[in-house]
Amino acid sequence: MNQWDILLEVLISPFGPVALIAIIFLLNLYLALSRRLGEVTRMPPYYRRFRIAAYFVGLATVTQVMRITAHVSHRPESAFLLSPTFSLFAFHLPLLIGVIVGIHTAWRYWSWLLTEEQ
Repeated sequence: MNQWDILLEVLISPFGPVALIAIIFLLNLYLALSRRLGEVTRMPPYYRRFRIAAYFVGLATVTQVMRITAHVSHRPESAFLLSPTFSLFAFHLPLLIGVIVGIHTAWRYWSWLLTEEQ
């Protein structure tokens, strides 16, 4: 690996966690909007599920930062952090659970925009 590849890895690596932080921000935005809509329509407080989804995406974000750090450091002690098993259980599954919970909850509150007949 030459010095340009290492420089490119160091420069590009923050984009993954930034995207996950943007997803957490959007989940919090949906939480606030859905809470207001739920108060007006007197729906049960399903909006709390957005907080659960944000926690799962937050766990995936922390794991992604750990994995990027291990990848950039090239240390043999951090091989476990780069293993597919750790990646599956600590990054991919929490991200999947968070996104599915967020989409399901958003559909619960906002599906009327698509299914409402004129």
